[in-house]
Amino acid sequence: MQSTLYNKTITIPHGRALGGSSAINGQAFVATSKVNVDGWGELGNPGWNWETLGPYFKKSHTLAVPPSNAALYEHLHLDYIDPNISGTDGPIKASFPDSIDNPLPKAWIETLHALGHKATGDPFSGNIIGAYTNAACIDPETRQRSYAASAYWKPIQDRTNLTVVTGAHVQKILLQGSPPDVVAVGAQYVHKGETKTASAKQEVILSAGALYSPKLLELSGIGDPDLLASLGIPTVIPNKYVGENLQDHPMTGLSFEVRDGVETIDDLLRRDPAALEKAMAQYTDSKSGPLAVGGIFSYAFLPLQDAATNLPEPLLNLSSYPADDAAHNTHPHPLEPAQAAYYDRLLHNPNESTAGFFTYAAQGNFGSGSGSSLMQSNFQPGSYYSVAVCLLQPLSRGSAHIRSADPAAPARVDPRYLSHPLDLELFARHMTYIATIVDTEPLKSLLKPARQGGRRNAAAAAAADLADVAAMREYVRRTTLSSWHPTSTCAMLPGPEAGGRGVVDARLRVHGARNLRVVDASVFPVTTRGNPMATVYAVAERAADLVKEDLRERGRGVGSE
Repeated sequence: MQSTLYNKTITIPHGRALGGSSAINGQAFVATSKVNVDGWGELGNPGWNWETLGPYFKKSHTLAVPPSNAALYEHLHLDYIDPNISGTDGPIKASFPDSIDNPLPKAWIETLHALGHKATGDPFSGNIIGAYTNAACIDPETRQRSYAASAYWKPIQDRTNLTVVTGAHVQKILLQGSPPDVVAVGAQYVHKGETKTASAKQEVILSAGALYSPKLLELSGIGDPDLLASLGIPTVIPNKYVGENLQDHPMTGLSFEVRDGVETIDDLLRRDPAALEKAMAQYTDSKSGPLAVGGIFSYAFLPLQDAATNLPEPLLNLSSYPADDAAHNTHPHPLEPAQAAYYDRLLHNPNESTAGFFTYAAQGNFGSGSGSSLMQSNFQPGSYYSVAVCLLQPLSRGSAHIRSADPAAPARVDPRYLSHPLDLELFARHMTYIATIVDTEPLKSLLKPARQGGRRNAAAAAAADLADVAAMREYVRRTTLSSWHPTSTCAMLPGPEAGGRGVVDARLRVHGARNLRVVDASVFPVTTRGNPMATVYAVAERAADLVKEDLRERGRGVGSE
C-alpha cells in the first residue's frame, strides 16, 4: 500500500521461470545512457563506465534491420541506427514490427519530429534524445520471444557440466567462516518436497532479481542484524543496506479514442472471440499480426527542459531537501554527496532524459483503482491509442526485505513511489506534454477530438485540464503503476567497512564474503534510463568475464574443480 498514491496497492510481478522476468516482460530492447553507466563508476565502482560496459551490449544481441531502401525502414524511421554499434552475432535476437499497415508508429515519429525531437543518435551509443522506433526481443525468423532461456540456456542445455533444476525453491545460501572471509559452500533448496543441497566448488552466484536476491541474502544471515535477530536468524555478515535502495520507474499515461478505420488491439485485449481467432490465424499461418510483435515499439527520450520548462529552479536544488527521513534512514539516499552530484548533472543536462514516453494501440489501465498490469482494465467501448510516461530518474527510494524466517513467505516490498517531492513535480510536468503531442500533426488527425465526442480513459476524462500541472499532479497520484523495473536492492557501492552503503563490490562480490556474487538488476547502484533488460544482459556478460578473470587469478582456470 503506497501512502503517496492514496494508499493504492501496486502489483510488481516477477518471472518464476527459466529466464526470469525476461520471459514475461514487454520485450522492449532499450539501452541505458552513457551518463547513467559512467555514474556507476563515479559512485565508487572502479572499472564501470560506458567504455567498459558498452561492448557487452553489442555482444549480447543480434539486431535484424530491414534494408535501408525498404518501405518498412522508411515507415519506422530507422535511419537512426548505426550499424557499427548494433549487435551482429549475440544470443538475444531483436527485431522490428514487420508491417507498414498501421499508421500510428509512423505518425508518432513524425509528430515528435515536428516538435523538434528527432533522435540524436543510436540508443546503443549511450547518447540519444528524441523519438525512435525501438527494437523488441522477437526472433525475426520464428517471430517468437527471444529471452534468457531461449537465447542462453537452450543452445547449451545438453552440456555435461550443466544441470538445471526446475520447480525448486531455494531456502538459503550455506555459509562458513566470518567476515571478511565468509565462504559460500552451497545452497539449500526444496525440490518435490525433499530438502537438498547443491555444493559449490568455486563460487555461488545469486541471480534471483531485485526483489528476491536480498531476500535470500537475509535468509542466509547477510543483512541488518536487528531485522535478522527479530526473526531468529543468526547474523553472518552484518549489512543494514541489504534490501534497501529499491528503485522502480513509476508510470502512467492517457488513452485517446482513435478515428474510425485506425486499427488497435482493444478487441484482442477484451478477448473478443473474433479478434482472438483472427490474431491466432495470422500468427499460425504467416507469423504475422499482433501476436508476432513486441508490446511497445514507439518510444521517445525527452529531457526536463522540453517538457517542464516552468519548473522553478529552487525545486531542482537538491541541497534544499532533507538528506534522509526518520522512517527510512538506512537506504543509500540520492542526496548523499556522490549521488547528489550525479543527479544534479543529470537534471541540468539538456542531452539527458528524465522521462521516457512510449505508446501502444490500446486503452491503458490508468485509473484510481488500478494497480497491476498496464493493459488490464475495465474496458470502455471503442478503440484507443495510449501515450504513457515513465519517470526514468526517480529520486524516491524503497526497500525489499524478508517478513519471516520462512523461505516460502513473500518478501515485504515497499517502493515508496513519489515519496521524494521532486519526483511528483517532474512526473506531473512531463505528463502535461502529452496534450501538446496529441494536438500536433500527423498524430492529431488519427485521434477523435474531444469536442467531437472522442473518448478518453475515465480518469483522463475526469481531469480538469490535461495541460495543467496541478491537475496532472492529482492524476499521477491516482493512476501511477509500476513499470515492473525494480532494481538496486543489492547495490554495487563501497561497503559499510569503508563507510559506504553497498552490498556488492565492483566485481559483484558480496562485501564480507570471498566467493559469493550477485548478478542481476539488484546490483545497479542507480537505476537505468529505460527498460533495464538490455542492461541486465550486458552486466551479466561482463560478470562472466569477471568470474573467469578471478578464477584464473586464483589459479583455478575455467572448467577446473
